[in-house]
Amino acid sequence: MSRPHQYIALMTSLPHLGKLFSRKDVPISKFRLKQRLAMLEEEHQRLLREMVEVTAWAGVAKYDQDVEVIRRANQVIADLKDYPDLQDLVQARMETRTLIAALRRRGRGQDAAGDIQNWGFGCWCSQIKANWTDPAFGLGHFKPWVAEAHRLMQSDDHVAMERLTLTEVFRQLDQYGTRHEFDFEAVGIYVLRWVIVERWSRYDEEEARKRLLSLVAAALNGPQAPENPGVGQEFLKDSSLPLEGAIS
Repeated sequence: MSRPHQYIALMTSLPHLGKLFSRKDVPISKFRLKQRLAMLEEEHQRLLREMVEVTAWAGVAKYDQDVEVIRRANQVIADLKDYPDLQDLVQARMETRTLIAALRRRGRGQDAAGDIQNWGFGCWCSQIKANWTDPAFGLGHFKPWVAEAHRLMQSDDHVAMERLTLTEVFRQLDQYGTRHEFDFEAVGIYVLRWVIVERWSRYDEEEARKRLLSLVAAALNGPQAPENPGVGQEFLKDSSLPLEGAIS
């Protein structure tokens, strides 16, 4: 277990990140943040790397198949057994990605969820499958952002879709952040917030649109484009930003 004073010192050394979208600069650089995180115990450093890997946009890039990411997420959740709030955050992030992946699949014309257990994660898979034609997959009352995401995808408003997605993830982090101040969970939540703030700070709308168009062209015309993209590709599409945020 951690030494309390060690984590108090770490958390008080980290600057306030501010509200999402409120600034274009990051109050602490990746280099400085990594220096501060060296104060973590070795086991906590390992758990933090795992958590960031499976939740950050760049972290899943090395996986080619849906089942690989799902398997890895389950491993990370199991490793976080002593930290149930972090387990919940990883699960919530994966479930959010699943909802976005479902929206994109449907937007491409897929008329049913198919074998969702092989490409989706979490408690909403059955609901998505049973309500495939509903704009919010029957989750409008529980997750109103899904219906808005559907509308934005229909109108090809990728910038607004990006903001909506990041806002939902930040909301999840804020919900659990109120429970922790000077412990490992607080550090983990801070780093996950930092990943999002840093990602947005390097956002370039025009470059993002160019990249999106190139990805679409490659998917339609590329000789090696798979017919049924896996989570390594499907989940990466939860963002149109050519950014990386992982603390490696």
